[in-house]
Amino acid sequence: MALSSTFKPLHPQSQLNPFTLCKYPSSLSSNFPHGVSISSPKIPPLLQIQAHTTTHSEPKPSSPKQEHPKPTISRRILDKIQQGFSSFESKNQKFDNLGAKVKDSRNRVDGLNEKIHKNVNLNKKDEGVGKRGKKGKKGKFDSPVAVVRVALEICSKLGDVMGAIRVFDLAKREGINLGQYHYAVILYLCSSAAVGVVQPAKSGRTGPNPNSGNLEEQTHKLDTVCQTLDGLIRFIDEHEDLSVRTEIKVGEDVKEYALKRGFEIYNEMLSDKVPMNEAILTSLARMAMSRNDGDMAFELVKQMKDLGINPRLRSYGPALSVFCKTGNLEKAFEIEEHMLAHGVYPEEPELELLLSVSVEANRSDKVYYLLHKLRTSVRKVSPSTASLIKKWFKSRTASRIGKRKWDQEVINRAVENGGGGWHGQGWLGSGKWTVVRSVVGKDGLCRCCGEKLATIDLDPIETELFAESVAKIARERERNSSFEKFQKWLDYYGPFEAVVDGANVGLFSQRRFKPSKVNTIANGIRQMLPSKRWPLVILHNRRITGDKMDEGINKTLVEKWKNADALYATPTGSNDDWYWLYAAIKFKCLLVTNDEMRDHLFQLLGNDFFPKWKERHQVRFHFSETGPVYRMPPPCSVVIQESRKGHWHIPIASEEDSEDDRVWICVTRDKSSKNSQEHIEVTEESSHGSDKKTSREICGSLKEIMLSSFQLNQDTVLTQIIAAEKVGDCVIDFQI
Repeated sequence: MALSSTFKPLHPQSQLNPFTLCKYPSSLSSNFPHGVSISSPKIPPLLQIQAHTTTHSEPKPSSPKQEHPKPTISRRILDKIQQGFSSFESKNQKFDNLGAKVKDSRNRVDGLNEKIHKNVNLNKKDEGVGKRGKKGKKGKFDSPVAVVRVALEICSKLGDVMGAIRVFDLAKREGINLGQYHYAVILYLCSSAAVGVVQPAKSGRTGPNPNSGNLEEQTHKLDTVCQTLDGLIRFIDEHEDLSVRTEIKVGEDVKEYALKRGFEIYNEMLSDKVPMNEAILTSLARMAMSRNDGDMAFELVKQMKDLGINPRLRSYGPALSVFCKTGNLEKAFEIEEHMLAHGVYPEEPELELLLSVSVEANRSDKVYYLLHKLRTSVRKVSPSTASLIKKWFKSRTASRIGKRKWDQEVINRAVENGGGGWHGQGWLGSGKWTVVRSVVGKDGLCRCCGEKLATIDLDPIETELFAESVAKIARERERNSSFEKFQKWLDYYGPFEAVVDGANVGLFSQRRFKPSKVNTIANGIRQMLPSKRWPLVILHNRRITGDKMDEGINKTLVEKWKNADALYATPTGSNDDWYWLYAAIKFKCLLVTNDEMRDHLFQLLGNDFFPKWKERHQVRFHFSETGPVYRMPPPCSVVIQESRKGHWHIPIASEEDSEDDRVWICVTRDKSSKNSQEHIEVTEESSHGSDKKTSREICGSLKEIMLSSFQLNQDTVLTQIIAAEKVGDCVIDFQI
């Protein structure tokens, strides 16, 4: 395939800063099997790529001779609707709305004032009228643009990139003016196919892969679907009922074709002077990623600001992926710097990419920096990130870095100032790291090294700031100063040692609210509190009113809570989530709820305080045959921890996320825990085979090598130490 590219300017309203598609055209040859050549741009502005291919091109539809001009898609679709509705006339039903739309469309397109039948059945079903006469979707085929939109949405749900391209070709042949949304859908599908995997929309259809088979087979099959408007309408009718489908992998020929057509379609978009948006530019960046062109992908993100577009986290993904996978560490961290400067914060997938390139480059400073980034933003890591961390600590470079001597007072002050669990003063200690899987007991002690892990909570200033941020959001969303009244009520009746999310408890495992469950949970937690005072139960007022609440036991329970000054009913129109959350923060007390607090309301709180606070204060519950069971906050903070001795403990995320079964990575080189480390290492290695040497055997071999070497030639002791390290696959810590 031979492909040539030239550049044309963007529309003035969406002008991008000029940049070159590729600085070194010859380097692109490896990405395309038959070579690529890039011509010099006549005009600098961006990315008017005109691609021409000699292979895998779609067959051009034949153009049969016609005596009369071919009707436009607008006219033909209106005729189609007209014929369909006319064949099912019914005096009992009207379609004034759709009839008016059809009439208006025909007048605009052809300037005709044709009469539209007003009494028709909207429910077309095969060759007859539907049994119930249920109306169809009004305005579904109002205009050609709407038809193309529906067809593209279906292709998106199916993950059908080839179908979307054929719909686009049909629309262009018919002279339909496509908008930003149309181009965004098509370019997304093309960019997904270009990287090899298409992610259908959430309501994508199950069934065979629409992109399966070779290119010629798909082209022939799709020609029969999208050659005419009638075929397109049949396509829509056949795919209306859609359900969930997983990702779709595409073949190499489809990847190559989707990439070529993606840039061609983008050029059409520029010609149509359609404005840019973040989704379109991100799709272009993904297409650049498929060619390992990180510079182009990054340049697209840089120019978003010039267009008045705010980049998102996904916008940086393509460029970051290319630079990390190609080992370009400096460029990778340049992207991270650009992200932070524009208020975009990397999450675990991005940090994992940065960690990978840092480990491969043996950059201990970058690894240390990223471990603390993971500590603050991710807290517990995925298994893949954990594997990278273990790889680093087992590397020869990691064993050679670290302070042999340090001021312990400085370390202690740093730990106290940071709130506990880390000091940030750099690598401590020297020698080979021991990396083992461990668990943390209910006493908060690591079962491997015996170190007690820290419990990290908000300090008083952070607590006050967090409470005020919650109160501010609540006041903005509550009516009639209802939240201010609640704050005054708390000042009068507080403090409390626990708060109960009444609705979450009362609706546990059923749809009907049961006050008895609330009473059981509240009474159980009361027995654990030092003062034995009733916890504050917060319920919406509709939960404690009505005929059912006037029944004997329910009424008695509500009265009991009221008499104990332990019930607050939120007013109509309020969101009780803000009330129980604020009360628990204000009093620094326990919060009894199974609510994971992940919806958009809690996302408003950000990640500065909320995850840390939630871990230390939330009490989960369930019911057993013997009564309520409470899952109290973990004995230590489940977050990456750096100890005063230089040890590291990294929690690994799991599906169940139970703290009793939580796996941690214990990383240490403290001589005091040598015996326990040797025992764990031998146990793990012996389970994989008996041919591996134990730690004692390795040490014995090293001792023999060192003694014999020293006796033979004292002048070459350093050389012999290096040889001993290779034999024992370790690092010998020594001082001269």
